[in-house]
Amino acid sequence: MRDTPLIQRELEVLTAIVEDYIAKAQPVGSRTVSKGSAMRLSPASIRNTMSDLTDKGYLEQPHTSAGRIPTAKAFRLYLDQVMRLRPLTGSVKEMMSSSLGQAGLEIDDILRRASRVLSTVSKQVCMVLAPRHALARWRQIDFVLLRPGLVMAILVLQGGLVQKRLVTVDDSITADSLVHFGNYLNHHFQNLTVAEVRTRIIAEMAAAERELSTLTGRALLLAVDTFANAEAPQMYVEGTLNMLSQPEFSDVGSMREVLGALEDRTRLLEVLDKTMEEYRTVVMLGEEAQAAGVSGCGLVSSPYGGQGTPLGAVSVIGPLRMDYAEVVPLVNYTAQLITAMLGKHF
Repeated sequence: MRDTPLIQRELEVLTAIVEDYIAKAQPVGSRTVSKGSAMRLSPASIRNTMSDLTDKGYLEQPHTSAGRIPTAKAFRLYLDQVMRLRPLTGSVKEMMSSSLGQAGLEIDDILRRASRVLSTVSKQVCMVLAPRHALARWRQIDFVLLRPGLVMAILVLQGGLVQKRLVTVDDSITADSLVHFGNYLNHHFQNLTVAEVRTRIIAEMAAAERELSTLTGRALLLAVDTFANAEAPQMYVEGTLNMLSQPEFSDVGSMREVLGALEDRTRLLEVLDKTMEEYRTVVMLGEEAQAAGVSGCGLVSSPYGGQGTPLGAVSVIGPLRMDYAEVVPLVNYTAQLITAMLGKHF
């Protein structure tokens, strides 16, 4: 059943409680709301409103004598209806850009440094998901004959990804043949995604089943061997020690949940993949983050890569009371920096 919209007084009280809880991580009492807001309400009226908000599931009372704390439902309403993102200052942007600019040309170095910079600025746990090879576009492939019957295939993909693989071939294949194979494949498949290339190769092989002894057929067979058994994408995680400074993670169970999700990574990968598919910034709260295995936390994710061709995702995990007005712009800017660097170098 759909919730009844809050009246203006309830929304103002809830906003005051959420913002005070984000700042102090302590239960909020009626007097604090009364003193810290412009509402002309007595503490008694505010207490009644807080009681109504508790009945509606927006607040909970951790102890009988304590104030109230906002629930995930309250944070969702706050994010959707009240919160205004705080634009990053020029000095923060410059610091992040300068720090990331010190990365080398290797994509691993760029993504690892991006995760570190974001964790430092946000003071949360940060993850950067490396591109899946299947989604990246083909730039160039070369083959190196190591010895008769053994070839090193070197595939350069969009975003600077490099995939190397040893492939066994017929002893009769020469270095000159490999050059022809590479030229053929680069001419026909450049700028397609690896997934698209794989589909087309399989179709062409089926159509030319009786001609696989030709140069074309051998080149296709070699490409199929090169693309077989794609590896799971790398994930770069930084800032796990930041959890120690968050009072929410003083509870061993909460910290174990996050560390367990980071260790397993399977569910986190599924969530970040979904972020890439939607190609927009996603904020998951409480039970919404259950899919990622961090139901007691907040999760902010944003894809990076060219428009229409997302390559990976940037994400922050923190307590439910994260300052989303600050964290969301930080995650978005980090994704923009990675996109720009990959576009500049590759």
